[in-house]
Amino acid sequence: MRQLIKQLLDQDLSRRDFAKAMLAMGFSSAAAQSVLHSVAEAADGEVVIGYEFTGNGGEIVAECLKAAGIEYVFDTNSTGQTTFYDAVGQRPELNLIIALQEGQATSMAHGYELASGRTAALFMPSIGMPNTLCNLYNAWKDRSSLVVFSDGQVSDQVGRDGFQQVENWLELTDQFTKWQWQVHHPDRIAEMTRRALKVAGTQPGGPAYVKFPRDVLAADKVTQKIYTQEYFQVPVQMVPKPEVIEQAVQLLINAQSPIINAGPEVTRAGANGELLELAELLGIPVAQGYSVYGDFPFTNPLFQGFAGMGFPRGVRRADVFLNLGAMMPDEAIITQPVKDTAKVIDVRVEYQKIANRFPTEIPIAAGMQETISALLDGIKSSATAAQLEAIRAPRMEKAVKNFISAKERARKRVEKTWNSSPIAPERLCYEIDQVLNENAIVVVETGGRDPQKWMNFAPGKKELIGPTTGYALGWGIGAALGVKIAQPDRQVIAMVGDGAMLFGQIEALWTAARYEIPVIMVVFNNHSYDGERGRIKLISQLARENKDAWKDMSCYLGNPDINYVDIARGFEIAGSKLEKPGQIQKVMKRAIAATREGRPYIIDASILRRGVGAESTWHPDISIARGRSKKV
Repeated sequence: MRQLIKQLLDQDLSRRDFAKAMLAMGFSSAAAQSVLHSVAEAADGEVVIGYEFTGNGGEIVAECLKAAGIEYVFDTNSTGQTTFYDAVGQRPELNLIIALQEGQATSMAHGYELASGRTAALFMPSIGMPNTLCNLYNAWKDRSSLVVFSDGQVSDQVGRDGFQQVENWLELTDQFTKWQWQVHHPDRIAEMTRRALKVAGTQPGGPAYVKFPRDVLAADKVTQKIYTQEYFQVPVQMVPKPEVIEQAVQLLINAQSPIINAGPEVTRAGANGELLELAELLGIPVAQGYSVYGDFPFTNPLFQGFAGMGFPRGVRRADVFLNLGAMMPDEAIITQPVKDTAKVIDVRVEYQKIANRFPTEIPIAAGMQETISALLDGIKSSATAAQLEAIRAPRMEKAVKNFISAKERARKRVEKTWNSSPIAPERLCYEIDQVLNENAIVVVETGGRDPQKWMNFAPGKKELIGPTTGYALGWGIGAALGVKIAQPDRQVIAMVGDGAMLFGQIEALWTAARYEIPVIMVVFNNHSYDGERGRIKLISQLARENKDAWKDMSCYLGNPDINYVDIARGFEIAGSKLEKPGQIQKVMKRAIAATREGRPYIIDASILRRGVGAESTWHPDISIARGRSKKV
């Protein structure tokens, strides 16, 4: 190819002969045309920021994705995507990852984005959009930058309630996307593809949806200008005003009981190390805000608990509350709100969420990296090292003492079940942690917080992704596959509950096997929805009035007794049953060996049931077979 281009530039080869030579090498006529155009502009000394391309609709979409640096497109098959399939087949830069179900394709794209920080692309059949919505909701809650493309019925047949049609496909996605559009004219394909990538990728991120009617995708001989996406990116580098940083610094230095609430914007900004430095500089306790990440090390003595599906220590005692890139604690996410008397410093990129409910002393619409760095500089310049140490030392001493006491209480709580069979989930997580690589990525969709409490996550070490803040089940396996695609050189392990596994995730095993995605998948199999059972009984009037009459109508999963190893074997994935704690490390080493050879591996781990009614295996005794009057 280089020799051909040199001959063309040296005028030793005509444009016609250059095109013929490219066709002989297997390139399409459209590809030859685009190269010719680019070379011609380069020969004229112009700065090439775009090139004209002529092809069908599917080729234009593919060319735009290639120009945007998209490497993977997550997909489920559809006849409406024919031109796009043909285009991808001619562009080795684009890799098509097929899932058997749209929701799993979406969770794969979601995981890819969470692990890479890069906008992920999906191409769905329009009839598959309802399946997409559950995990699209999860991606929306996590502010994940996804672009969902779909085909659709031909333009002149829309609105007739026809085959695989609804009245308005865009309306379906409205609540879970930042922007939606249907392309009506082929000459707008490139423009709207670029816009979707821009909208989704601009922080705070979120999904965008573009629908292409089949006739638009199939339109031929359409000429569009193709640009690299860098000319349509909007970098969010929001520096806080010096005066508000000065006010925040004074509040933090003079506070008696400050607390930090850390959220996902910290991890997305790569500011975890700075957050740790800030907390330890003044000995400020930290709560983990509502997040798909572990934004602060759970093993640090300053860690206070989870402000979302949990109740961190010290929130109600705080006189200064520094919120860094998280939702403010609120009953709506099952946690304690701050006191009205607390002075709130609320820092968000998602500025429209600031000061919606709580009186806010200092609102800061700015980036996490910029703000935390400015706070660090301000604190260090506002007090001497001795003054800072006088603030920090007693707080750290108290935090370490409380941390050691809490560890000891946790150890005593699990003593009775540490060696039990079925296995205590605490021990399962602890033992797995011992054999994983130091920089492993752990994708979690379990019912409890045992991975967070019994594994070591910290900046530069193991990384936590999950659970999604959407909490819609059926996410973890697909997400882990997407994480591994984004980070192929890091060890990835998925931890999912058996209930979550049964929420449409079995199909993801096909994708894991087909594309040799070496992920370790651990099913926490206790034949039960523990959390749901506990919450159902808690709010049941019958349980309150007559606890002996209450029955678990919906949460026991032990009949039939599902064997996930046998299921995985059907997808040519090896696995092991795990029933005794002494087997954990042996089985994990077997799984690690399989992934090193490039194959996924599944572990069906039998774990204890926990919580209210855990001992019950009762379930409604309904048999359709027994009710027959005729054995047919």
